[in-house]
Amino acid sequence: MPFDTRTYNPVRPITLKGKFLVGLVRLLFKIRKSLGGKDWLHPMKGHHEDPRKMNFRQQLYFGYKYYYRAILKGDKGADLKQYFQSQGAKFQNKDTSNSTQKITLSAGGDLMPYFCITSEQCKVLWEESGDFFFDADLVVGNLETPLNPNKPAALVPEVMLSNMYFNANQDMFNVFSGLGQYKGFDVLSTANNHSMDQGEEGVIETIKFLDQKGIHHVGTAKSENERDAFPIVEKNGIKIGFLSYTFSLNALVCPEGKTYLANHLNLNEANPDFSLIVHQAQLARQKGAEFLVAFLHMGCAYQPYPSQTIVDNMHQICRQTGIDLVLGGHPHNAQPIEFLDIKDPFSGQNKQATIVYSQGDFVAYDIHKWCKLPLLLKFDLAKINGGVVISAIRAKLFYNYAQLKNGKVESLRLLDYTCLRENSNILATDQPAQREFEDLSYFAEEFLLKGNLGRFLVKEERDSKGNEQDANEPIDKS
Repeated sequence: MPFDTRTYNPVRPITLKGKFLVGLVRLLFKIRKSLGGKDWLHPMKGHHEDPRKMNFRQQLYFGYKYYYRAILKGDKGADLKQYFQSQGAKFQNKDTSNSTQKITLSAGGDLMPYFCITSEQCKVLWEESGDFFFDADLVVGNLETPLNPNKPAALVPEVMLSNMYFNANQDMFNVFSGLGQYKGFDVLSTANNHSMDQGEEGVIETIKFLDQKGIHHVGTAKSENERDAFPIVEKNGIKIGFLSYTFSLNALVCPEGKTYLANHLNLNEANPDFSLIVHQAQLARQKGAEFLVAFLHMGCAYQPYPSQTIVDNMHQICRQTGIDLVLGGHPHNAQPIEFLDIKDPFSGQNKQATIVYSQGDFVAYDIHKWCKLPLLLKFDLAKINGGVVISAIRAKLFYNYAQLKNGKVESLRLLDYTCLRENSNILATDQPAQREFEDLSYFAEEFLLKGNLGRFLVKEERDSKGNEQDANEPIDKS
């Protein structure tokens, strides 16, 4: 049954303070409606979500879709639902039997410093997701926070009512990286709307921290010369180039003369200048990159589909640069995948670009329910006929489940969505979580699995000894 938008509450605060603040905000919206205010059934036209440029009405809309009513449709006049549902058939698995050069690339979404991301609260976080995610030749994600060890952690508040300036710590990063039980990340994007939260020092210290860990990073730089020193990583004879850009730095800017600190472009607005992406894509090819991955931090949060402006901009970026795989971030909830036929502007070859609009929050615990359903993706890459292509895609959805005690998160777990849909006994004694998961199930089935992700969904299977194994074939939900 579809949501009843008259009663559906998109958020679930856990503390008394959080419940009070959310209740107050929701009351104000109810009063607004009683005075003649209209509901937003579709995303606001022209909403770019950059705090530096948002007027009062845009701020009101942002608060509306976060605290009061979820947006359950795409742009008015654009049949995005049908468009994305038709995308699944455009991708076909490739025959790699004659290829000796193959690798796997695992991609996760936004890593953010939420209040419950500690090694103590996340002891069992990776039990169901770690093997799938970290078992890849390359593991990548978006580090959506500075990490300055010289300053205390600055966390995402439970209720986000003002500008937020993040900073993660070593313990948090250990959680992100698998708590020492897995290989951790190979490449992290650092260009996002929180890149400048701790100023120039935060950018530099984050880079130093990742360098010390031996992790490739892209999107921020310590100098103009380093801006074009983006990583090109070689695995099994396949060279992959990584680029990264953000639509916003929230209410902040790079200091004058230091725009190299973060790759900041107006990606959420109509007809932006993509010259930096074109330049770096061409440079990456000249340096030998056979496959290009771009982290694009753009889009609008808490919406099931990207706006038409975002779709148009993604198309232009792919056509002007020949990027092979886009990993989108910022919307905080997962969104569908698109397969776009393009002609590479540098090689002249016809090919298919894969656009992941959003994988949602990854290791996080937002009170907005949709943020608790991260999408993890694993891409099989192979060198075929002299070029590198995506030969297969595997996807998993996870429920970011918090076990609560006295209004506090006692433990956080990433539970396999498909397994929970078949057997939700693990939530049998937690009625609020059961209700939350049912809301998430509607969101998943209606906007993600029907919207073409169902074709790539895999679930855990168990061998005769009870050990978890990945299914060889996705579950077709199309």
